[in-house]
Amino acid sequence: MAMKHIAFIPAREGSIGFKHKNRLFFNHAANFLDQITWLDQILVSSDDNVVLDRARSRDYAIHERSNELSGPNISIKSVLENVINEMALSLNAYIWLFYLPILYKNRNDFKGAKSIIEKSNIDSICSFIKARTHPYNCWRYDKLSKKLLQYIPNDVFCRQDLETAWMHYHYICAFRAGCIDSLNSELLCAETMPIFLDDKTADCLIEVDTPEDYEKWKTLNKGLAISEQD
Repeated sequence: MAMKHIAFIPAREGSIGFKHKNRLFFNHAANFLDQITWLDQILVSSDDNVVLDRARSRDYAIHERSNELSGPNISIKSVLENVINEMALSLNAYIWLFYLPILYKNRNDFKGAKSIIEKSNIDSICSFIKARTHPYNCWRYDKLSKKLLQYIPNDVFCRQDLETAWMHYHYICAFRAGCIDSLNSELLCAETMPIFLDDKTADCLIEVDTPEDYEKWKTLNKGLAISEQD
């Protein structure tokens, strides 16, 4: 039986750092997804009628998100659990997460990830980039004891002795719907298949959460701005 692949776009209205950013970036992502021929369905979850109307105009599947699931402190896992249940999605379908503020996308990267899923029969996959700060170098200040404490106790002092540290990045993120219970709130688990992105790709990734992030992205892309018609 052929695998079913569903693109999932979460797009709540109440953005704090960049008002209505999901409206601004929706068509940019949708135009990209419409070019991916192996997607069986594109599903949009939102409490924003503007976004939902744009999704309907493209014949996308719609999940009208409740107020309880539209707050800033609600995990993406909680939203997806509700979507899988309410829309009776096949537990064997693969759900591909597409965050609208991650503007850079390369079709070959997603094609390659799909190939890995199909060849390896894995339940979860996610992209990773090199950590900007090594966890061995991170400390916290305990206000009660008024002392510095290492997050990970160690006495490594040579940079060359630090193992490469990776941080997850939801540029590529997909999982089999029936396995969501095994994932944490960021849709990861120990069995998740990692895709380690090279530095060139990582340098293109800016998650736009503030107007300042957007300016950085435009600078990186030689002043290219995105309009709601893109």
